[in-house]
Amino acid sequence: MKIKIIDLFNKIANNVKVPKKIKFRGETYYYSKPDKFYYCDGYSIYRELSFITNSLNAEVEIIEEEKEIEKIRMNGNCFFSESIEAWINKEKSSAYCEFLSNKINELVDEINKLKKEK
Repeated sequence: MKIKIIDLFNKIANNVKVPKKIKFRGETYYYSKPDKFYYCDGYSIYRELSFITNSLNAEVEIIEEEKEIEKIRMNGNCFFSESIEAWINKEKSSAYCEFLSNKINELVDEINKLKKEK
């Protein structure tokens, strides 16, 4: 997945799902939360950006981290939804069906990803 540097800066400024690793000009940069910036071998990404006059429209590649598919957590007649971070009663069938369909879709996406890698 690619994103423009200016959009990445907006994510950093607004603290919204900042990617932990990015690739820019062949180098992998790691996000430092305290500094709110990316580093590669001790150098800030600013070092690279200072050589580029139109860098805000340049793109970086987000290196997506592998995440495990979480199991459905149940508590009697309720289940926990990660997306809304709340317990939902099974009696609310529309929410229950939506939750299950999201989990199934997540599994399908992972299976399709594995198939493409073969």
